[in-house]
Amino acid sequence: MSSTTPRVLMVLPNDGTGGMQAQVRLISEALASSGSQVSVLIGGGTTKESVGGVAYLVAPPLLKWFGIPFLYALRRHARLLRADVVHGHGLRTGPFVALARRRAKRFVTCHGIDPTAVPKGLLRLLRLLPVKVLACGPGPQSVLQTFGFTVGLLENATPPEWTPRTRSEFNERFGTTDDDFVALWPARFSAQKDHGSLLAFAQCLRDTNVVMVCCGDGPLRAQFESRIIALGLERNFRTVDFVSDAAAWLPATDYFLLPSKWEGQPLVLLEAMRAGIPAVTWTTIGAELLPLSSHVASPEEGAARVLSWMNAPKSANVEIETQRTIAAGHALSIAISWYQSLYYSY
Repeated sequence: MSSTTPRVLMVLPNDGTGGMQAQVRLISEALASSGSQVSVLIGGGTTKESVGGVAYLVAPPLLKWFGIPFLYALRRHARLLRADVVHGHGLRTGPFVALARRRAKRFVTCHGIDPTAVPKGLLRLLRLLPVKVLACGPGPQSVLQTFGFTVGLLENATPPEWTPRTRSEFNERFGTTDDDFVALWPARFSAQKDHGSLLAFAQCLRDTNVVMVCCGDGPLRAQFESRIIALGLERNFRTVDFVSDAAAWLPATDYFLLPSKWEGQPLVLLEAMRAGIPAVTWTTIGAELLPLSSHVASPEEGAARVLSWMNAPKSANVEIETQRTIAAGHALSIAISWYQSLYYSY
């Protein structure tokens, strides 16, 4: 590997607006600004471009049962770029990264894993291949370790701060009022994000001014909206399309709620912690950054916690500085040093 400008090829199985894709773009452009030569190969990508000193390349889609065209594209780009490091994101890229370029250091990061649907066959294969397995947080790391893996930890970086929006701007954008006690949940409407548990949460608070703004797209949005109407919870919810600058709106909210069944290490959680918003979660895997006092066992307990904050606002501030300190430890400059140390030392 070059001692001054390591050539790094990041690998994404697919494009999109999810946290994994956002993190890879963020880290890649920061590495490029620090002197590394960085390219990102995106399965199913449609546009070749250069952004922030990073070359974004396209490859055929990485299909569930057929990845040969993707592998050919990966090997070709790794060879042409003379990559010193090939780093896949998402466990399913691991076997392809292992075959990308023999001379390169090869890594694959798990950005989240469903503990009820662990791909055991893939894990057995990865044990045999020359690729180092990493996890973006203690949650996925612990899941993989239960299967006998030695897993390195390479945690997520907190994205740069947006200019914060005011509460009056929030009210105008999302149809709330100053009297509402609001939370923003920017997430794809999918089974993993568990919007359904928000319904149980809201039913405990239907007679209050609690409002949850859910923004995103996904296959379960229409079903979720129908359930809101059926349960008579229209007062407590707003559903809107994907909001690219969600982090800018978080400081205008009253609390943060993480309802997912599981996570990797969600960027929106880091952003909420940095913004100094009281947080509560019943997510069992992926919310380890939050202080223990922010964890509850169920949506009903979460509702009781939020109600206590409404009745005694000062009680919501207990862990705010702790959360800010934890988020500061994930600043981009710090995270980049983790990547550089990994690429040079392994």
